[in-house]
Amino acid sequence: MGNNLGTYNYGEFSNNTDELERLKRQAQVAWAIEESYLAAHGLRDGMIVADLASGPGFISGLIKRELCPAGKVIGVELNESLLALARKLASGTEHPPEFRAGDVYQLDCLEDASIDFAYCRFLLQHLAEPAKALQTIYRKLKPGGRLAILETDDSLFSFMPTIADMERFIETAISSQAQRGGDRKIGRKLSGLLWENHFTDTMNQIVTINTEMMDGNDFLNITTSFKLELIPDDDLHWAKACISKARKAIESGSYFGQAGVYIVSANRPK
Repeated sequence: MGNNLGTYNYGEFSNNTDELERLKRQAQVAWAIEESYLAAHGLRDGMIVADLASGPGFISGLIKRELCPAGKVIGVELNESLLALARKLASGTEHPPEFRAGDVYQLDCLEDASIDFAYCRFLLQHLAEPAKALQTIYRKLKPGGRLAILETDDSLFSFMPTIADMERFIETAISSQAQRGGDRKIGRKLSGLLWENHFTDTMNQIVTINTEMMDGNDFLNITTSFKLELIPDDDLHWAKACISKARKAIESGSYFGQAGVYIVSANRPK
């Protein structure tokens, strides 16, 4: 895309209302998992927490209310539309997060060595230079501060029964995002990236979600169908037909889908 928003730019979707609803539903479904893992990876009440690329602020708000009510939660977002939306949604709520405009490559909105815990949620996959972002985050963490990352790895996606063109669909989306500078298989690389950028005490976990844990259409919307935005125009006809076949399989009760995410954290050494 040629700017620091990377391969994700809310406002350029074919239907931004649908994308916002997907983000909301993703946060609702995932929070039961994320809450316990964030605590396990070191997030504590009373901390100064930075939620990087916070989007419309759904997760920032949950962190503040559920995990860090006595601390300070700062949502950092570069996309002006999402930043305005986050501030609007937070206004009028009790003890809302603070939202700041910021580019993850620079993070001028945060003082150096000021953050106890930073969270990157589905951010690095969209960046052409994830190591550069990690170097900046390192500077903003206090010595002993911790970074947690939640990221995708599409190699963990599977489905049954076989649906014509589904493998082609996934690989086309992976290839398209790579051409734009992103990486939909970054999950497996996170521990190495953290080590290369001087983080220590890495904790690495893989979490799977599947259609026995959530409604099948929720699963498809959160993990798969939004990737139509990545499909080249010449391939949209068969790609949309592929998603339609998956929905029919869900309606018949015969579809089992599974996806996985990496949750990885590490410290800035003291």
